[in-house]
Amino acid sequence: MENTDKAVDYVIYLDSFALSLKVEGLRPHTISCYVRDARRLGELTGWVTPSKLTSGHVRSYIDWLSERVAPPTVTSAQLGLRRFFRFLVDEQDIASDPSAKIKLVRFRVAPQPTYSPSEISQLLASCDQSTANGVRDRAIVTVLFDTGVRVGELVSMTLPDRINRTVTVEGKTGIRIVPLGDTSLVEIQRYQRRWRLASGPLWRGKKGILNESGVFQMIRRLSGRAAVEFKGVHAFRRAAAAQMKRLGMNDSDILEVMGWKDVTMLRRYTAAVASELAQSAHTKFSPGDSL
Repeated sequence: MENTDKAVDYVIYLDSFALSLKVEGLRPHTISCYVRDARRLGELTGWVTPSKLTSGHVRSYIDWLSERVAPPTVTSAQLGLRRFFRFLVDEQDIASDPSAKIKLVRFRVAPQPTYSPSEISQLLASCDQSTANGVRDRAIVTVLFDTGVRVGELVSMTLPDRINRTVTVEGKTGIRIVPLGDTSLVEIQRYQRRWRLASGPLWRGKKGILNESGVFQMIRRLSGRAAVEFKGVHAFRRAAAAQMKRLGMNDSDILEVMGWKDVTMLRRYTAAVASELAQSAHTKFSPGDSL
């Protein structure tokens, strides 16, 4: 009975924590992950009152978790617990954060598949411009590479603002405005004329509005036709981030365009081309060549 009462008391803290994260504007998935790890800590410690949690409890949880999941997931859990304890400190429920002096689990970022600029060119060249679908496919590939939008954001697009060279998208981070390059605008306008679109959702298929599955299947077919390895639709987002870095765009501007809050995802997305980017940067900023 006592353990049940402790669990109820602990869950009250979790409910307040979840509400505070929601007020801060965090995404539902992020909130769910943070609360899950705080709950797991409670379960593993027998629902010890937060004010009595020690660094030993936290280390035991990290050790337990490390035997079950990959290092990146352990690090994410540690960040979630830090957020939980910071909330408790702010609420004056605990005096200090027991996880503060515990270092994050270190891990090497595994490079994720991405399309190279030459592969993008091959995909574009394989779009048959004599057909309506080919015109649409070329416009979609161009926009995916130009903007780095997620597939859910792509299919949410309505007609772009040609004056400001932007398009509004909606996805996992909410509604945001994404800039478009001149080439994207030209391809979209060609597609609009061919499909006679004057309003409504931008991307269409034979049966109506194009959905995420339709984009996935289209890219798969196009990859086969272009003899390019199919790496998924999200690989265009990684390719866009890498190309922005190649062209010298500063990190803060890339974060704004891609809809990220910090450089963590940027580093993860450009891991596959990290050596290439470093070599290119050194060629440009070589200390020896500056003498």
